Amino acid sequence: MVRRHNKRVHNGKDRHTGRKIPNRSEHDKKVKTRSIGTGKGFVPIQDTKRPTRSRCNCTGEVLDKVNERLFNAWRKISRSDEWNALTGEWEVRVFIPKHFAISHAPHMHHFRPYLRERLDAIRQKTHTRK
Repeated sequence: MVRRHNKRVHNGKDRHTGRKIPNRSEHDKKVKTRSIGTGKGFVPIQDTKRPTRSRCNCTGEVLDKVNERLFNAWRKISRSDEWNALTGEWEVRVFIPKHFAISHAPHMHHFRPYLRERLDAIRQKTHTRK
């Protein structure tokens, strides 16, 4: 007869008696450390901080391309016009979703004025419908 070597306690149960074994208490969690420099001192590992989001340095042609790209992306995700039943016209609302503003934060300082100008131009267009 071939015997297998099975641990007596598995999945919280004693295989011989069938009784449930209580879970062990949590040990004190210690900060992991690593040796830095000469090896005489230990410095705790710290999470790296996120880099600060600074403003972009777009100028000229690059600025126009970035604004146009952001406008197209904004237009795809945002439903910015609503039908006004009283006036019988579409009303354009300027609304930038929070996730969009966060992901494109470095460009928001020049995109917001561009968006206002662009929407004002759309509002000023005369309807050519016959």
